[in-house]
Amino acid sequence: MRIIIIIIFIFVCQITAIASEVTDYIDSYTNYFNNESYKAFSGVIKGTATISDIEKQFILDREISDELNSTFIYTDLKNCIDIALEENYDIKIQNQYKRQSYWQYRNSQFQLLPDIYYNFDIKNLEGQYLVGGIVATTTHEVPIQSLAVLEWSTINQGKYFFLIAQTKNMFKAYRANLEFTKEQKIRDTVLAYYDTLETKMEIEVQKINLYDRLEQLKYTEGRFEAGIGTLYDVKRAQAELAGAQQDYTETLNTLRLRQAALANVLGIEILDAVYPFEITVDQRELINSERSIEELYKQALESREDIRSKKAEVEAYKAQRSSNYTDIIPELTLSYQNGYVGTKRAGMSAHNSLTLDLRAHVGKNLLMGTITQIKADSALVKAKKLELVNLEREIKENILSSYYDSLNALKKVEASKVETEAANVSLDLSLTNMKTGEATFIDVIASQNLKIQANINLIKNMIEYNKAQANLLFEVGLMSPKTVLRDYKPKFY
Repeated sequence: MRIIIIIIFIFVCQITAIASEVTDYIDSYTNYFNNESYKAFSGVIKGTATISDIEKQFILDREISDELNSTFIYTDLKNCIDIALEENYDIKIQNQYKRQSYWQYRNSQFQLLPDIYYNFDIKNLEGQYLVGGIVATTTHEVPIQSLAVLEWSTINQGKYFFLIAQTKNMFKAYRANLEFTKEQKIRDTVLAYYDTLETKMEIEVQKINLYDRLEQLKYTEGRFEAGIGTLYDVKRAQAELAGAQQDYTETLNTLRLRQAALANVLGIEILDAVYPFEITVDQRELINSERSIEELYKQALESREDIRSKKAEVEAYKAQRSSNYTDIIPELTLSYQNGYVGTKRAGMSAHNSLTLDLRAHVGKNLLMGTITQIKADSALVKAKKLELVNLEREIKENILSSYYDSLNALKKVEASKVETEAANVSLDLSLTNMKTGEATFIDVIASQNLKIQANINLIKNMIEYNKAQANLLFEVGLMSPKTVLRDYKPKFY
């Protein structure tokens, strides 16, 4: 009996503690909604205040900014793309690789020029030396020579020409890589921007939802105190308010993370809280929906910079392979010397010499070194060709994926518009019916949930469509600031 009494006592204490926590939570949250800026915003929602949309938006932005403890930096999609093209680090890195490959190409061209150098040599000879390899003689002499030398290996077995071809094609490859990286970063900027805009708009929907939930709680509490409501309705309203707060808090966190992701793509300080100026989002068709996948694939083969890069890379390795055949070509070296030679005792005399040196090679390492290197380079060329084929296949798959993602998102947008309109009407009807006794508070809650989810679905689906269109534009190889911003008319504050 004593044990049962103890268990009941503990249970009552826990219930009391939970009730106290709920009461404290509701009180603190009610105080939160009593701040002046939210009163101004909620007054607009209720229709008791008449301020402009700009003022309303700034009130809402200030609330969100304060909750995140961040100062927002307002921007739009065009501004983000401009910044990314100037500041993105991947673009900067690829630009340096392009510069390096350019100077390597120029270096290979200049290797056709002769070497010119000056040579000064002085020795102190003292002791016995063999004269003619037979007679030993003792001498003390200081031979000196001062020569200007021009040495030219002529065509160096023809390797110069293959080196020029190789470095030229590698320069083309890196140049195409730079352009492809720019396209990638434009695409990444668009996706990151739309992610941030989506979260911003979701927060606005959830902010209004929080106000509605608080009003519902006050309404149910008033009905309960008047004796015409139930405790169940009050607890349900408390639960709905707590759930709305959790959703709002989670979305706030998502917004801050997406702001950091966007800042990283732009190449600016990660802690900068980039915030879209736009207050709405419209679906934007970037690729004509009447074009078939095959047409888009053919366009990609002509336009994609990464395909150009891979083709140039194949040609570079072909030149590298071909250079091995020059191992069996004779090497011709021309050398001219002009200066003075002599000794300290006998004095200096003018010296001129012209030398032509011809060397015939039978390949490297008895030709086996040359043959094995050719086979190795041939395998590398085949690998690069296969990489090109694989790249083209991946592009075709990505085009198909983005194409159907666009179609699917477009259908979802149309369905979401119908859902949103129906949800708004449903909520209005449920509120009216509850006042007349034809509906319950549960019906209102369900209608409210439906409205919030419908609004969020519409935002998500429109953003999803725009992102799919941006991906498709990129996969086709037509990504540029001009194409991605075509008909871009954002609605600002």
